[in-house]
Amino acid sequence: MAYEWKELALEDQPRNPLADFALNVMARFTAAEIGLSNEHRPMDRSSDFDQQWWLALVSVTPGLSIAGLLERAADFLPPDHPGSLVIPGEYSEDFRNRQDIDVITLYARRDYLNAANAANGAEQLGIETLLVSTPLESQTLSSPAEPFTPPDLKVPVTPNTVVTAVIDHGVAIAHDLFRRKDINGDLVLSRVDFFLDMDGTPDPNAPVPSTIGRVWTGPEINEILKNNLHNGLLDDAAVYRDLGLIDWKTRPFNACAHRLSHGTHVTGLASGYDASDADGLERRIIVVQLPTRLVANTLGFGLEQAIEQAMSFISQQLVHFQVDEVEQQMPLVVNFSFGNFMGPHDGTGEVSRSIDTIMSNMEASSNRPRLLMMPSGNGNLSRCHAVINLTQAAPTAELDWQLQPADRSASILSVWLPVMTPVKDNTVTMQVTVPGFDTPRTLTAGMTPSYNWLTEQDHLGNTIILGLVVYQPPVAPTARGKFTIAVVPTDNPMRVGLVAPSGDWKLQFVKGNAVDKLSLNIWVQRDETLPDFPEFGRQSYLSDPSYTRFNVPGGKVISEDPVAHASPVRRAGMINGIACGNLPAVIAGYVSSDGRMSAYSAGGPTLNGFRLTGPDASAVSDDSVVLHGVLSAGSNCGSRVSMSGTSVSTPRVARWVADQFAQSPTTPFGRGNVVAKALNDDPPSPHKPSAFRTGGGRMELRNIFGSLRWPGQ
Repeated sequence: MAYEWKELALEDQPRNPLADFALNVMARFTAAEIGLSNEHRPMDRSSDFDQQWWLALVSVTPGLSIAGLLERAADFLPPDHPGSLVIPGEYSEDFRNRQDIDVITLYARRDYLNAANAANGAEQLGIETLLVSTPLESQTLSSPAEPFTPPDLKVPVTPNTVVTAVIDHGVAIAHDLFRRKDINGDLVLSRVDFFLDMDGTPDPNAPVPSTIGRVWTGPEINEILKNNLHNGLLDDAAVYRDLGLIDWKTRPFNACAHRLSHGTHVTGLASGYDASDADGLERRIIVVQLPTRLVANTLGFGLEQAIEQAMSFISQQLVHFQVDEVEQQMPLVVNFSFGNFMGPHDGTGEVSRSIDTIMSNMEASSNRPRLLMMPSGNGNLSRCHAVINLTQAAPTAELDWQLQPADRSASILSVWLPVMTPVKDNTVTMQVTVPGFDTPRTLTAGMTPSYNWLTEQDHLGNTIILGLVVYQPPVAPTARGKFTIAVVPTDNPMRVGLVAPSGDWKLQFVKGNAVDKLSLNIWVQRDETLPDFPEFGRQSYLSDPSYTRFNVPGGKVISEDPVAHASPVRRAGMINGIACGNLPAVIAGYVSSDGRMSAYSAGGPTLNGFRLTGPDASAVSDDSVVLHGVLSAGSNCGSRVSMSGTSVSTPRVARWVADQFAQSPTTPFGRGNVVAKALNDDPPSPHKPSAFRTGGGRMELRNIFGSLRWPGQ
């Protein structure tokens, strides 16, 4: 069958192409993955798929409150229509009536989200922008009609207590490194005071109510530990069955049943202590486990959307800590060891704004320091970033985007213009040529959006959408125009219909006469499957003949762009796309044995003037060139396993930050203090890595479990 292009009229264009792509174009693939086989027509709006609930991160029209959102939703939905919108019960009545909110979380069905994403969505429903990715497990969501009543809980702590919060997936909270002994010497007291399992089923009788998942409190966890302790040994599997972390009946993937679970390893580095360690008694833990569907989703974005609810949950639990029966805010360090490749990389995206707002509000409400730790990312060698410089002398550039065969994940590419308001006509054009299709599509940047479908007819004559090619003018606060290409998978084992063509998708950029020179930043979204998950996504990447991957002779991987780097494809600038805000401390990774940056560790520059170089510091993420990764907690009690990546260098710094908080709990502390520590540990020298890779420098921190690999660590 032949491919065809179809351009949508202006009034028919969704405002966020990626939301439209996730909700509608990917519907037949998503429905098949979650067992809804009747979603055989990609634009069918009358199937079980419409009853699925989605987590959406949205920005609200300025001056409109959440109460106003609900009023507009009531006008949109007919009286006999089932509810399609849930506002988290965690949002208080006061918060719901505020008119200065920016980014919030809501849960909605596809009809509401499509209406919010329509051309008149801001006017009709009060939603300026929205981010969605994949449906949630239906049993994980409740529908509170009113804001929750704050629970009356008291968590007694000492004045030197520091709270470490971990937002992750697969956290085996019963590991012995997260427990302390009771008066009888039994290891049955958890240091985890609050655990939000977003995969759990909400319990209306739980001490802490929840809109999504199940909240477990310290006393509840302790009771489960006591019930499953036999002759001093804990039955790990039984504990996790009682907590719902292992449930083969409802989930095919249970991270805590694996030898290595990402969240357990990270939490062990951030706040794992032997029961005999006095410091551990004053390190309390809050854990938020992200939804498995969002983490496993190979669409490439989505898990970071849950961070607003995770951060809000953490903030709300801080009021329960008491010193001598008096409420006392504790210092807080938060570790979020996830990221992606996409976004404006300038701190103006919805996720970055949400993070900065919540962290600022938490710090303003107390005289205790708060700091969020994030990884710089592992995409340094992924070939997912390019910079196209167009000049009068060289007004044209070409680049290939490689979509791999047998790729069961969607592939997404974004091209960002520089800050330019307005974008003049005849600034730049992008031409896309699809493998096996001789008719290219050309889009022109300006102040008018362009929305194009790549379609093909199936054997029944149905028109199937295989991809989107879109241009969007600048929208505040990100004052930069953007081209976007989003393509369905090139393969699927189920009968979902037509798939996208693999091979070279050719891009051509031509500068117009409206500007003398122009620099375009291109990022390809991460879409490969995360470790241990069964789905099979294969990363798409940028291809250019002048990009050199290996040294000749020898074949060693080149981990930094050479001085005379001629290719537009760059290693530089691959920093985590959601770690470009103003407040988080961002950590890269290096190899302990030789001091070199880990080849995968991503760096700057960013497009945010407040963090131009990218990372703030680096810490060890690999013990040596032979012993990859660092040791930390495995899923089972007593176990230690190795894992590499900036996901593990980040919690090592979080642990150090907690120690600093304990020494001076009322002293202001921010990412600048992390940079200062790095500069002190790693003063300037000819052998020091570039600031774009290491930030202030390589921090010298104690190797917590390193002696188990070899003495002297």
